[in-house]
Amino acid sequence: MRPSTSAWLLAVLALAGVASAAFGRGPAAPEPGFATLQDHARYESLSAQVMAAFDSSRGGFVGRDGAPVEGAIELALARGRDGDALALARARQSLHAMHALMDTVAGGYVTTPRDMDPRETRFEKLTSVNARRLEVLTIALAMERDPVLERDAKRVLEYFDRLLTDPRGGFYNGQLGSREFEPEANGVALQAWVRWAAAHDDARRRAFAWRNTDMLWNTCREEDLGMVRRDLWGTIHDPSILSDQVEMARGCLFLFSAAGRDSDGLRAAALVRHLRVHFEDERKGGFREEYAYERFGHAHRASRPADDNARAARLLIEYGVANADTSAIASARGAIASVVRDARPRLETAEWALALRALWAPPGDALPARARFAAVEVVKAPPRTRLKPKPRPVAGRNRR
Repeated sequence: MRPSTSAWLLAVLALAGVASAAFGRGPAAPEPGFATLQDHARYESLSAQVMAAFDSSRGGFVGRDGAPVEGAIELALARGRDGDALALARARQSLHAMHALMDTVAGGYVTTPRDMDPRETRFEKLTSVNARRLEVLTIALAMERDPVLERDAKRVLEYFDRLLTDPRGGFYNGQLGSREFEPEANGVALQAWVRWAAAHDDARRRAFAWRNTDMLWNTCREEDLGMVRRDLWGTIHDPSILSDQVEMARGCLFLFSAAGRDSDGLRAAALVRHLRVHFEDERKGGFREEYAYERFGHAHRASRPADDNARAARLLIEYGVANADTSAIASARGAIASVVRDARPRLETAEWALALRALWAPPGDALPARARFAAVEVVKAPPRTRLKPKPRPVAGRNRR
């Protein structure tokens, strides 16, 4: 039987990667560990698709609606750290083009260029969108200081502080709408929050991240359903959703990697175990979108959404590498092999490439490195002094 075209392509790319590493160009040969030659070859193939979809006339790595694709920018930054100067230049061009979506009055990014149209009656500044953009800004600033990007990152942080954070320890879904806590939005925000706190040794934001995980774990987790969505009265209104489990587990994993609190590591492990038991499709590979949907009268929707599967595979590889769990890495490889389609240049494949890169990423790259948080300074209020009332003049006496 003759080998397929995709198998020939992977073999050629693997040999090309090894040869280029021997002459000091391109990706390095795989180091002993979890990565294989096939993983490196598939990574180069997926990265080539993302780089080919770069459009300088529309702002770099942007989708059809004009919104930046944060995963593609993060992948280009990662390749820039590996020595790819062209990818780094493209990432920085995309980040500077993203400045056009910044609300310079109230802070925060709008979702798409359409939201900047004054003829529109409303605009969106969602928590998850601003969190992903804050994360790529943090990664870029850690590589090289840029005054424009630093100013944008601080505006996003101020927007979070003023409108998106709850004093109890949660993130709202946006500046408008419901005040419910959604695990997916909170997980994505937690990842960006922790990455910024670890990069700047910000103990105050670390403390808020701890309150966030504690509050979400106590209010939005069920033993048999994992992370669920509740309304303001505490009623569960949706089945167990894949993206909720993935993003909250990754947020807990980030927090454990940066701050080292044991309960965060245990929570990440519990959600990863729940994900693999109830969402993994052992027959086809990949992960289903919902679990226990029949309990809420929902019809079974798309069985294996590509975007959520990419984030799930990335979580499992990061967790597997951090804990030497080869079975989690095998599940991620099964999802990559069954869901990824090498058809045409697509920016959406960036998350799959980042998942594979986590197999050999250096410490502190895929997950934030352990930070040396400074002690939280408790500022005591000055003692209140009682002012003595001035004596009132008495009628009939001489006044000086």
